[in-house]
Amino acid sequence: MKKRIFCFVTFLCMLLSFVPAFADETMEQRVFDYADLISATEEQEMNLWIEEMRESWGLDLAYVTTYDTEGKSARNYGADFYVEHELGLGETYDGVIFVLDMTNREGQIVTCGKAIDIYTDDYIALMWNNMKEYLSDGEYYGAFFSLFMDMNDIAEEYAAYQENPDSYVSPYQQESSAYLSQNLALQKNSRVPMFVGVAAVFSLVIAGISVASMRKSCKNIRPFTDGRAYLKENGFHLQVNQDTFANTHTTMMPVPRNDDNHHHSGGSWGGPSTTFHGGGGRSFGGGGGKF
Repeated sequence: MKKRIFCFVTFLCMLLSFVPAFADETMEQRVFDYADLISATEEQEMNLWIEEMRESWGLDLAYVTTYDTEGKSARNYGADFYVEHELGLGETYDGVIFVLDMTNREGQIVTCGKAIDIYTDDYIALMWNNMKEYLSDGEYYGAFFSLFMDMNDIAEEYAAYQENPDSYVSPYQQESSAYLSQNLALQKNSRVPMFVGVAAVFSLVIAGISVASMRKSCKNIRPFTDGRAYLKENGFHLQVNQDTFANTHTTMMPVPRNDDNHHHSGGSWGGPSTTFHGGGGRSFGGGGGKF
């Protein structure tokens, strides 16, 4: 958190060094604050972040805050908004749009084009978790800045990964793998004593029941040497049962598939990206949740 605050202050200082006569009319609109959550000054600063993403990484970035998603989910609203407002760069419309639905208190990061490859499901979850803390506290500008910083950092990591994809492992992947291995080891070690204890108690109970049963059955035993005691009075009879196999019938049923969500492989970079079809038949990725 301290590191993020330091970066935030540093970035504000950089903003102050810019010429104040920032020409809004030359900048395509990318901040759509319909819910009126930020000031005019904050919107100008956000436009600088967006320009930075476009120039440095070839990724468009847009923010939408609203109380009305037109009856759509925040995710689908963002995808349709992306198409209707002609967002995205290049032939594959590369970029990200963040939708903040204030009515349902939900945020969705929606990716398009090469942003789907860069910001896989794991990275989207990381960015959303960092934003959610700010959103829950009503610090909307801080949440928007958090998204920009994470997008910038991950894009930088991705550029380094592309230079040597066979051997490069991002710090986030290293931390995730180490965290997973550590937790699996802790769970395994904590379960061993529990299983041993349960097995010991179960064994003692079974042994006690068996001994008690044997002692009870031995109380009425009397010696008997006549072999007829082991024969049934009327002898025994064998009966033969036969099952006749008649025929077989196999029925094949197709397994239904959800055509709305698909998985786009992200290779060794950061796992898969879950995608869906939005406006114009384009594929979008992303994720988010309630706050």
